Formats: sequence, structure tokens, C-alpha cells
Amino acid sequence: MRSIYFIIFIFISYSNLFSQYKGSISKAESSLNKVELKGTEEERRELLLIAKGEIDVAITIEKNISKARTWFVRGNVYAAIAKGYLDIDPLAVEKSIEAFNKVGSDEAKTNDITMIQNTNIGIQNLSSYFVNQAVYALQGSENPNFSKALDEFQNSLKINPNDTLGLLYGGYVAEQLNKFDIALVYYDRLLKLNNLNNENTNRVYQQSINIRFNNCELIDDCSDYLKTLALLSKAREIFPNDNYYPSVEINIAMKLNKVGEARRKIDLQLNNDPQNISLLFNKAVLYYNLGLAIDSDKSMEDKMKLDSLDKIYAISINSYKNVLEIEPNNERAILYMIDAYKALAKPYFDMERNLDFLALKGKYKAESDRLKNEGNTRLSDALIYAKGYSNMKGENISENDINSLYPIFSIAEDYESLISILSISIKRDPSNMEYLEVLRNAYIKVKDYENAENIYQIILKNEQ
Repeated sequence: MRSIYFIIFIFISYSNLFSQYKGSISKAESSLNKVELKGTEEERRELLLIAKGEIDVAITIEKNISKARTWFVRGNVYAAIAKGYLDIDPLAVEKSIEAFNKVGSDEAKTNDITMIQNTNIGIQNLSSYFVNQAVYALQGSENPNFSKALDEFQNSLKINPNDTLGLLYGGYVAEQLNKFDIALVYYDRLLKLNNLNNENTNRVYQQSINIRFNNCELIDDCSDYLKTLALLSKAREIFPNDNYYPSVEINIAMKLNKVGEARRKIDLQLNNDPQNISLLFNKAVLYYNLGLAIDSDKSMEDKMKLDSLDKIYAISINSYKNVLEIEPNNERAILYMIDAYKALAKPYFDMERNLDFLALKGKYKAESDRLKNEGNTRLSDALIYAKGYSNMKGENISENDINSLYPIFSIAEDYESLISILSISIKRDPSNMEYLEVLRNAYIKVKDYENAENIYQIILKNEQ
């Protein structure tokens, strides 16, 4: 019995709450008009709630459904809610546009030209509001709020799904948030609309292809890249002189281990554009990766392998040098070239470490020295680039860069450079035991026993 009374009580309470609104379109409109006149947030919110309550009831009254004014007011009410009060109704954008779209339709016919014009203005103003909010989110500080900007662009696109500005910048913002699936949807829509200028069309093709290439799993394209290649083909027809697209084709060939095809494509492009840094870089990377593949091939005879590696890595290194002739401070080319030098020397150091002392007996030292010398000779040219890079970066050199460069200085016995970069790292992190041991040994080599002892004390402290 109690449960029945409780249900009746809830029903009466709900009915009383609902009955406070009579479905007055005029009251909804007047409440909305007062919003801009009120100074406090609480007052504005209360007026919007009244306007919402009245217009929600109004559309349940049959005589109002066919009136254009009903939907015009409803569109304006929900547009106001959408502008900063989405907590009142998360679907305010959709409800506003749905209402505006009914004004002048078969459901709510009208000959009131002014109302129709104001409806279109209301739709445009709502779209512009979200675009402006997105722009503020991107420009409002040194750290753009990409997440808020994307939300605002998405709201704008609910109103005008084919808005080129919203799609273009919405795609860019989605990329910054690594939401590549959203970016692809926007870019694909832009390409279908085909109403951008040449510059932006090229940009959208490049961004879309870049996402597909680097995130092939999103479009189930990793096995053959056929979807990406199809888009590439369209882009090349429109922009036949843009070197970006052949570069991606080369990268795809490399990804698919089609080395011969990649080499042919690179050489063909370089014949037409020998100063193209991207192509030169791709060529260097291709031959470097080819060298790694040969080095890991256990079936090749040692002499044949070493001869092949010398030729392959030499091509890679020379290609990096060509990049640096055009861009002397290209940091990536310097670091990658140093890696190529290390790869060139590595087989000789590996062979020296694996020498069988017992089998060689008296010939061991001579063979060991020979292999070390072969490795050092191949690594020696890297020293000038390693020193130049270290000097260029100074105290700002990264830990990854230090890890890449210090073996060069150590093998070349350039203890001054070795001490310089390892000291930077130890200042940041005195717990790196490998660096501490190498640094202590370097100080001993230059007879700086005081600093060698200081490093030794740090080692002892770390071991406690």
C-alpha cells in the first residue's frame, strides 16, 4: 500500500513540476530576450530554464506544431543554451538546428520573409559562434587548447557539415590531438567537396596521405597500402610537379621491402631534382636499412658481406653528405649519418670481439689490431661531424644525442669531447653508472686525477 502512495506522490510531484510551464511561446521569447539584460550568471541561467520549459511544452500542444513562430523561437532558445549552457541540455545544438530547419518547411509554412531571413541569420550566427570559440581556444594563450577547439569545430560542423573552414581547421586540430580518425573524416569530406583553392587542396591531400601512411591500421591498409596509393595517384594527377607524393611512394616501397622498386623511384626522381633534400634523405635511409638487412644475413660469406656493406653504407653516407651540403645544420641528417658510420664500422668490431684466442694463438694480436684498425678507419670520418654537432648543441644536447655520440669520441680517443658531453649528462643524472665509468676513465687518460677521484666518489655513493 505504501508503495502505491509513493508512486502517486512521485507522479503528483512530477506533474506539478511540469505544470509550472504552460507552453507559452510569448513567455519563452520574452524570457529569452531578457537574458542579455541580466547581469548575473544565475539570473541568465534561470531565464533560459524558463524559456526552455515553456517552449518544450509548447511543441506538445497540437495547434503550435504547424506554426513557424513556434520553431523559430525554439531555435533561438536552444541556440542561446548552446552558447555556453550545454550543461542545461547537451543536445541544444541539434535541437536548435532541427527547429530552425522547420521554419518555412512543409511542417511549418510561412510567408514571413523576415522570419525566414532571421532564421538563416540565427543558424549562421550559431555556426560563427562555435568557430570563433575554436579560434579563441587556439589563440588565447601560449598553449593552445586543442581539445576545446576540436569540440567547438565539431559543434560548428553539426550546423554546417560542409563548412570548409571548420573541416580544414578541425582536421588540423584533430591531428594535434592524435585523433587521426576524425581528421581523416574531415579531410575526405573536403576532398569530395572539391571547393578549396590549389594550395589548400594540396595541403589536404598531403595531410590525408601522411595520416594513412603513418597510421595504416586505421584504414586496414598495412599489408599493401593500396588505399593510400590510390589517393596518391589522384594527388599526382592534380599536382604532378610536387615531390612530396613520389617521396611517399618511395617510403611505401621501402615499407613493403620492395628495395629494387624504391631504388629505381629514388634515382628517377633525383635525376629530375638532384637538390631535393627529401629524396636525398630517403636514399640515405634506404641504403642504410639495406645495409642492416645484409648485416643480419647469416647465409652470406664474410668477405662478400663486408665488401657489400662498404659499398652500401658508403652510398648512404654520401647521400647524407649531399643533404648537408644543401643544409649544413640539418640535425637529423648529421645524427643519421653518424649512425651509418657506426653501422659501417660495427662488423669489424663484432669480428674482433668474437676472435678465438686459442685457435689463432700467436696471430691473435695481429688479427685483433687489424680488425680494430679497420673499424676505427671507417669510424674516423664521423668524428668531425660528432664534434660539430656537439658544439652546435652545447648544453642543450639531449640525452639521446649524447648516447649516440659518446661512443664515437670514446673509440676515437677524443677524451676532451668525451668529457665535455658526459659531464653534461652526469650533471643532469649522476646515477648513470655506465657514463660515470667512461667519464672516470677519460679523466684518467688525460691525467686529470682530481676529477677522476671526484667521479669515483660518486660511483661509490651510488653503490651504497
